[in-house]
Amino acid sequence: MTLKPREDSAKELTVPLELTPTDAARYRLRSQRLTPRTDDESSPSELLSSVCGVQAQEKRAAALGVRARSRTLTEADLERALYEDRSVVRTWCMRGTLHLVATADLPLLLSLFGETFASRGPEPKRLEAMGLGDTDIDRAMEQIRTALGEDGPLTREELATRLQRGGVDVDPSSQAPYFLVRRAALLGIACEVAPKEGQMAYDLLDEWVSVDESPDRQTALVDLARRYLRAFQPASVDDFAAWSGLYVRDVKLAWGLVADETTEVVVDGRDAAMLTEDLEAYESAMESRAESTVEAADRVRLLPGYDSLLLGYEKEARPIPRGYESQVWPGSGIIRPTLVADGEVTGTWRLDRARATTAVVVDPFERLAPELEAPLRDEVEAIGEFFDTDVELRFAD
Repeated sequence: MTLKPREDSAKELTVPLELTPTDAARYRLRSQRLTPRTDDESSPSELLSSVCGVQAQEKRAAALGVRARSRTLTEADLERALYEDRSVVRTWCMRGTLHLVATADLPLLLSLFGETFASRGPEPKRLEAMGLGDTDIDRAMEQIRTALGEDGPLTREELATRLQRGGVDVDPSSQAPYFLVRRAALLGIACEVAPKEGQMAYDLLDEWVSVDESPDRQTALVDLARRYLRAFQPASVDDFAAWSGLYVRDVKLAWGLVADETTEVVVDGRDAAMLTEDLEAYESAMESRAESTVEAADRVRLLPGYDSLLLGYEKEARPIPRGYESQVWPGSGIIRPTLVADGEVTGTWRLDRARATTAVVVDPFERLAPELEAPLRDEVEAIGEFFDTDVELRFAD
């Protein structure tokens, strides 16, 4: 496999290089550390930093996202990183959604996504509909800071009680406590910490972890664009916008500031880019792993719901065959776990714990190729090892 300039131009040095969809899929799998399968000893924080975090509104899905990117890490390793080493934090950042990220990356991420999403999206209007105006919200932020400083960690219910005592009319049974905690986290006041009596709990961010000073905005935008490309390349500016959720002006500024570090490529007719310093290494690695010699274990991955391989790109670039999008995105914000073969989504799956032995129930879009069944069973076995439990493979009826 080699990259080649478009044949319709004589200016080969300035014409974007063409990648086939297959080559692009392989690059993206490597960028997201989904292939090749290695036994590297990366810590959870190192892995999460290298892939710009994993979405984590479902904690089990986030853990499975870590699992898919490492042969050696286990759920126990991730729990230690979250609650003992505190080298990983679950908080809101890209697109204003919950992610597992490396603690060391918080200054960068909060400096860009914090203020942007604290006041953006439907939450302010929903809080207003619950009777909480801007003055109430500002007072709630100060009271959350005070309550956590005095008695943290606290659950959302406990925080709601403290807010009521302070004169902020918060209904504990409504979504208001969630929206307020989310805002406090985006503003760098609070973060999720170890569960308290089985409930999610929060404490002051700077009491839970040590956070460095935030970089200036331009430096942060350059760093984010560079790191995004390393984790998702080849990718376009529209992909970067979809993944980050930043304002268009910030997206364009960041992309322009790293333009001299990138090489233009074309993927299936779409303009994209890759970091130039990575391109030669990628080509060499791909050529040494020709399709005929790709290890079987690298051909199949069971990815969790909301995985970055789908959410890291705009809709048109997602590796889902036409006609099957609704099986992955059924609506109501749900994104199902996916069976990925050779970089393309070829089915969905779910964990079934209703029987004595947990099962991975796979529902392929079409009949699974016989040569993929063995690597699929390896993936199922790896899920069992990650959770330290017996897991069996079943196919949907």
